[in-house]
Amino acid sequence: MDTAARDRLFQLLNAHGPSGREREAADLWASMAAEFATVERDQLGNALASVGPDDAPTVLLLGHIDQIGVIVTHIEDEGVLRIRGLGGWDPRVLVGQPVSVRTANGDIPGVIGSVPIHLQKGDERTSGTQMKDLWIDIGATDGEHARSLVRVGDDAIVGSAPIMLAGTRLTSRALDDRVGAWAALEALRRVQAGSPKVRVVATGCVLEETLGDGARLVTDRVAPAVAIVIDVTHAADVPMINKGDTGPQALGKGPVVTRGLGLDEGVVAALEAAAKANDIVYGMEAMPGGSTHTDVDNALHAVRSLRAALIGIPLRHMHSPAEVCDLNDLEGTAALLAAYCLAATPESLA
Repeated sequence: MDTAARDRLFQLLNAHGPSGREREAADLWASMAAEFATVERDQLGNALASVGPDDAPTVLLLGHIDQIGVIVTHIEDEGVLRIRGLGGWDPRVLVGQPVSVRTANGDIPGVIGSVPIHLQKGDERTSGTQMKDLWIDIGATDGEHARSLVRVGDDAIVGSAPIMLAGTRLTSRALDDRVGAWAALEALRRVQAGSPKVRVVATGCVLEETLGDGARLVTDRVAPAVAIVIDVTHAADVPMINKGDTGPQALGKGPVVTRGLGLDEGVVAALEAAAKANDIVYGMEAMPGGSTHTDVDNALHAVRSLRAALIGIPLRHMHSPAEVCDLNDLEGTAALLAAYCLAATPESLA
């Protein structure tokens, strides 16, 4: 991955954008796309960027721009902020994590607290942490002080800014799914530099982690011939994960093409052909259930006859404040998407 592409990735990861409050992240994605593509926005806040002939069939690349976060539900008289999740957290990983609370007067740092284990009684130690047991400590002296800074309904993002680990491994909050939104955008940049025979629309979709309305609105509006969703998938290269349940995907082994109910076998075959023709390392994943738990489901809800595909980027520690991915997998995903789109013709999308 070149320096400019990595800088764009880090900027997206640093942007504030919990589900339902994605404007900053979506605005940034749109500004990057405007350098080379035609950009549109819709009433929900989705960002769309297009290249290629307007009168040709469309390939839609869907990456969601929202991240899981938390929302303030109550301010205690002691000055701490009670919270609930915006998206599906594992509460066990939240205690002690840094947060940034977005308020009308700017961002306020804080940390997630709970009752220390020394003071827990009986089965409290073994029953498992729940969201109701957590709060945000912003250092307020009391409730009046806290209420002068934060309002009920303010949101917060949780976890660390991007940090490079060994080699090409990256840890950060919001990898799910800023990496997918980044890959869609980088693929579109490469398609624009080529000679596309079809129209390609990339998106930074909102609301995937909560309502799913972003992808539904985009798919209905664009009416694509093919939609490819780019999201994360579980990396199985860590202890205690059953590869029989998840598949063998691992960091550094490339993007993962998914087969399963609702996913078009013709598009899968074309993705595999594009990977092989361009020497792109990739893996395969089977999804036997009727739901992918991604924006594929939302896109198909909008257009039942849609030819849909799903590409997964291997990710460790999914839905945590410090997820881990491999930059080579991100690069491979963008390359695969671009190769597929540049090989597509109006006839192949018919």
